Amino acid sequence: MDIEVLRNVEPDQDWVNLHGEYDQFHVYGDYDLHEDYVEYTAALMQKAAITCFAFPFYIHFEGYEDEIDSIVLHQRDFPIYYQNSGRTVLTTSDGKTYHAEIPSFTVKIINEDSLQKAFAEWFHLAMENCMWIVTQSNDLYYKNQFAHIDMEQQSIILLADHDAHSVSFITNDPSYRKEDYLRLVFEDV
Repeated sequence: MDIEVLRNVEPDQDWVNLHGEYDQFHVYGDYDLHEDYVEYTAALMQKAAITCFAFPFYIHFEGYEDEIDSIVLHQRDFPIYYQNSGRTVLTTSDGKTYHAEIPSFTVKIINEDSLQKAFAEWFHLAMENCMWIVTQSNDLYYKNQFAHIDMEQQSIILLADHDAHSVSFITNDPSYRKEDYLRLVFEDV
């Protein structure tokens, strides 16, 4: 698949506060409008993760309050760390309105099989506009109810963009700041 790369001149994140210097590129598949872009985005993220990171690495995502138990039950398949983001959203259930917790999960990815399983199980959350991030190390933390990552601890972050329409490739590595070199990451997707 061909890809399109767009450098974000003024990087700005919806899902996470990034501390430090970095460049951001939006990478998306050159697909037909009738094709499922979410599948392409998932494939691009997995390819970049396998190419750029060493096992183990980590997937961080937020979800819905009613899915906490079902996600945590997967601990037999994955090392999963659950934390409360501290944020809530106004929602309705059984005719009652209440503030629902926005849970956050970190999954340790130990091999390609666990990577594929995690994407198959939870990548729909990225399409539903929940935070979905892949990093080499487990240093995502919450401060003032918002996710934070220190770019001095990470050289690359993969972030699913709005509706999982594309991947934000965020880097402070001088090599990946060159578009031609960045394209090599996604060859053979």
